[in-house]
Amino acid sequence: MGEERLNILLVDDQPAKLLVYESILAELGENLIKASTARDALDTLLREDIAVIVMDVSMPDVDGFELASMIRQHPRCAKTAIIFVSAVHLTEVDFLKGYETGAVDYLPVPIVPQVLRAKIRVLADLHRVTKELSKLNTELERRVFERSEELRTSTVRLRESEQRFRSLAERMPHVVWEADGTARTTYLSPRWYEFTGRPPDSSLGERWIDSVHPDDVTHVLQIWARSFDPARTEAIEFELRLRRSDGVYRWFSITGEGVRGADGAVEKWVGTATDVEERRRAEASLREGDRRKDEFIAMLAHELRNPLAPIRNAVKLLRDAGQADPVRAWSRDVIERQMDQLTRLVDDLLDVSRITRGKIQLQIEPVDLWAVVAAAVETSRPRIDAKRHRLELRLPSRPVRLAGDSVRLTQVVSNLLNNAAKFQDEGGFISVRAGIEDGDAVIRVRDEGAGIAPEMIGEVFELFAQAERTMDRAEGGLGIGLSLVKNLVEMHGGRVGVKSAGRGRGSEFTVHLPVLATHDEVEGDEEERPTRPQLGAGMRVLVVDDNRDAADSLTMLLELRGFKAFVCHDGHAALALALELQPDVVVLDLGLPGVDGFEVCRRLREAGLTKTCIVAVTGFGQDEDRRRSHAAGFDAHMVKPVDPDDLVKRIEESLATRK
Repeated sequence: MGEERLNILLVDDQPAKLLVYESILAELGENLIKASTARDALDTLLREDIAVIVMDVSMPDVDGFELASMIRQHPRCAKTAIIFVSAVHLTEVDFLKGYETGAVDYLPVPIVPQVLRAKIRVLADLHRVTKELSKLNTELERRVFERSEELRTSTVRLRESEQRFRSLAERMPHVVWEADGTARTTYLSPRWYEFTGRPPDSSLGERWIDSVHPDDVTHVLQIWARSFDPARTEAIEFELRLRRSDGVYRWFSITGEGVRGADGAVEKWVGTATDVEERRRAEASLREGDRRKDEFIAMLAHELRNPLAPIRNAVKLLRDAGQADPVRAWSRDVIERQMDQLTRLVDDLLDVSRITRGKIQLQIEPVDLWAVVAAAVETSRPRIDAKRHRLELRLPSRPVRLAGDSVRLTQVVSNLLNNAAKFQDEGGFISVRAGIEDGDAVIRVRDEGAGIAPEMIGEVFELFAQAERTMDRAEGGLGIGLSLVKNLVEMHGGRVGVKSAGRGRGSEFTVHLPVLATHDEVEGDEEERPTRPQLGAGMRVLVVDDNRDAADSLTMLLELRGFKAFVCHDGHAALALALELQPDVVVLDLGLPGVDGFEVCRRLREAGLTKTCIVAVTGFGQDEDRRRSHAAGFDAHMVKPVDPDDLVKRIEESLATRK
């Protein structure tokens, strides 16, 4: 008789691809089961014993990573082999994500038939080995209580099965091992002796721990000791370094199943050891590449923000000067709009980098839903008005309080409004509705613009995802705005969704956020705000920046607002001039030659300028930069290009606090 046919589950929402997999794997002679949805796949796993799953990553209802996580949560499927297949997720980060969700391999499209068949054949053989051993152990336990003849027959069968097991193990690319209850090896496949360079069977009876890297021994022994607990029936799985024949240590992934006796005690172990050195190196390379990428993005943002600052100041000066020439006014408006767009792109690029690395820290405090929407509308109003859209607002009549970061929540709603304004022709319609629905605070942003094709609905929140561009729709952006929205909403414990009737039929984005309190739960009057000092004539401000255009233009803007402004361009000059002038305000760049802005601020505080408002104005806006500036003694940290009105407002707030 031939071997039992194993069930191979093929999961893909495209029938054509299922047929391709079926034709490739037909010659293996296994039982191929097809599923076109995640639900079908889960139903099959509950009904059938599946040896291997070949799964597409991108599916419309539940993607492959989510489905793999759901599969791993079921005890029966916790060790089922999964091979991911994808035509779109081909970055090394996606490969790593696949392995973290439990995949044993990750194949790109187009599939090489020989490769897929070879991998399935190896995994099927391993499944047969494990299944055969389980059956044999059960059989042995039952026969031990029966007559001696039956015991003799079972022993013979066991020997035959073990021989089959060893034959299969010798063909596998992994090290197959067996150990007794004291961790002494009773079997090691030929791959072990190839790795260690030792003669066959020379390692039998030895403690496998003797080949482990000294730095890994303690951790491994702790895992091994816990595995003998009768209450713990799950398999062991860990990674360690093993010594090769030339003395070099390589990383291995160890898996093992315990064979327990009638009393529940582990009598022996069987498992595999897989060389994962290259994978570990790839992971380290990815982490290093990610670190360098973040450093590059931070430096890029700094370098981009430096030229944006004097451009913004120059535009502000032109506006304040009240030029009557329509050509100059038009040119000024064009520069201002494009500069704002560049600033938003730089900020979004940094935000998405921080969010994907989990480095954004929310400043959680009670926030009013009405205030969030109002601030977002104020932020997006210039873009809406520029295209002459009609904006309809329906806000709650009573306060709806949230626990959130007001800046980030405003960014969420503003991004949705900007999208609504961007993707519809002039004179369009935008509706914003906010209120309480089923216990959640809900914000709905609807437009009558370009709409979303059905095939894009499931991808609009993915990083860098964009709808198809045409010649008349070049405002695609970088494809990161909606990804930011989704991440920020989920960081607040909420969720975001979208619906659209199709291209050209508009869309509606819905944000759900947990409610902190309603109007009836809020007691007490609003806190009395401190009176801010009047800024203007007689107030001395020192502007320090090695970018002369940025420093000089900001100085001119502050003088137009009534300040008596002074300027210098390096750290040593700033220290001398500040001690001489005793200014009320110092606007200080951090990246100065000679003495940087952090050190200048520390020395000024040590020299007695404790009542002076010192504001950091810089191209560096990461959380670590803000922490460093606060520790150095700055009152505020502002990222270039700085709006002069915002700068004046921050100066007012800082001086009011210092009074």
